[in-house]
Amino acid sequence: MRQSLSKTDRLKSYTRIRQLFAAGHKLRVYPLLVYYVLREGVALEDTGSVGLQMGVSVGARHFKRAVDRNLLKRRIREAYRKQKASLTAPLLAKGLNMDLFFVYIDSTIADYDTLYAQVEKALNLLQQKIRVHAQSAALGRSTENPT
Repeated sequence: MRQSLSKTDRLKSYTRIRQLFAAGHKLRVYPLLVYYVLREGVALEDTGSVGLQMGVSVGARHFKRAVDRNLLKRRIREAYRKQKASLTAPLLAKGLNMDLFFVYIDSTIADYDTLYAQVEKALNLLQQKIRVHAQSAALGRSTENPT
């Protein structure tokens, strides 16, 4: 599978980002806060296919220089790009869509290896959430998570 992060893989819609922060769930995998929302087999507006879109944010409160913020965003995107296949396969198999948003919450610049490990941990937790969502949907229960 190609390991790319194309323009259609990025979450850019203002309304979808607002919905994600308002109604989505979140995971804390320090130094990242991961917001996510699962949708049942709805085609993406941009591509018309079932899939996964992501966004990244690094606050200017902790990093005044844009160079530092951009460095962290590049590292997070690269770690995600290399590992996203582990999340794409279960989504396609279950006919689900997911929007993700990574927010960096630490005040120091983390190295790439740390971010790679934490993104991997976050994606593993999200795989578990997908399994639980699919099982509860199969049983006809509500899929709301208290997290």
